[in-house]
Amino acid sequence: MTDSFPPYHEHLPELARELTERGSQGLVVIDASPLEVIEEQYGSDAFEEVRQRLFKILREQRGKEFRNEDVLTLDRPGGLRFIFFLERKRRRSNPTTIADLKVVQTRMAASLVPNLGRATFPYCKTPPRIEVGYGMAVYNPLLHPSRIALTAFREALEIARHLREAERLVAREQLLDIILRERVITAFQPIMRLGPDRTVLGFEALSRGPRGSGLERADDLFGSATEHQLLVELDRLCRRRALLSSGRIPTGAKIFVNTLPATIRDPQFRGKSLIDFLDKAQVSPDRIVIEITEKLVIENYNLFREAMAYFTDLGMSFAVDDVGSGYSGLESIARLKPTFLKIDMSLVRDVHASLVNRAMVEAIVAMGHGIGAAVIGEGIHSNEEAGALLDAGVDWGQGFLLGRPDAGPE
Repeated sequence: MTDSFPPYHEHLPELARELTERGSQGLVVIDASPLEVIEEQYGSDAFEEVRQRLFKILREQRGKEFRNEDVLTLDRPGGLRFIFFLERKRRRSNPTTIADLKVVQTRMAASLVPNLGRATFPYCKTPPRIEVGYGMAVYNPLLHPSRIALTAFREALEIARHLREAERLVAREQLLDIILRERVITAFQPIMRLGPDRTVLGFEALSRGPRGSGLERADDLFGSATEHQLLVELDRLCRRRALLSSGRIPTGAKIFVNTLPATIRDPQFRGKSLIDFLDKAQVSPDRIVIEITEKLVIENYNLFREAMAYFTDLGMSFAVDDVGSGYSGLESIARLKPTFLKIDMSLVRDVHASLVNRAMVEAIVAMGHGIGAAVIGEGIHSNEEAGALLDAGVDWGQGFLLGRPDAGPE
């Protein structure tokens, strides 16, 4: 299939005239070349399908996100770098300025690029980053127009990289500020018996970023920490804040705290430091349940087994979270003999209607009860899901049906 937009060299005669007349030519580049990973993973047909979607979006946005008179080209045949040669201002005597280019770049990055990113579905769970830069071609009678255009194009790519790095540094500073000022919000979600009495077993501590930070969702907060290599630092803070905030929940209820394998070897979470901290938080060890996800348990089996012995000797319990989320480590989990198994919400979702989910839940229940572990279903949203889990032998439940996370007075 032919490209919807020609490579820029086909417009060189027109560009040469414009440069001679105007003395300059502003351009904006949308660099979608990271989407080439689709071809590497899924083949050329999938890649071409995505390219055609991008072309369709750009055709539809002409006259909206960019002017009808702007010339849209590719850097090369079959490429994914889109070059917009911008029409001059409405008053043709006024040349395009750098300030104008910045405005266009900001607008495209905010509105056009997200639309392009969605065109990668279903091949990319998270769309690769598409960058936007700008450049200015300035007339030089000694140089061929192709060299002038190429210089401006490279300038736009460099500015795009610079903007990306600036955004990264700002995001890291924001996350560091949250960690240093301990601005995480701790919400507690109840874990309740699935029978008619709805007895409360405990509460899971869920950490969120501060309101207005863009990191309110746990996935965004911990995703940012992973990207900026501050995951252990954030995890230590969230664990500490969870235990210090636990005075909000009923005395005697267990406190489920998510923890990374690395942080359970934290020297400040052992020995006298740990005892002093628990005394300050007024939490007895037998109320604490340390949660680690199935994936991390399996990847760090020997480390986890050794470290957990220390905490269980103090009276703490541990839970394996996200059981059934895609890792085949039930045998390893069984050898660890956790106190609780938490079934991943992907199996809970529509379990009343899915024979496969029901069979997997029953297998986890059988394994859990066989080693003396209580089983908790996560992410329960409907009475039908709760009923199916109860029928399958699940002991406890957690989810919006039973209670939403409560941040309390922060």
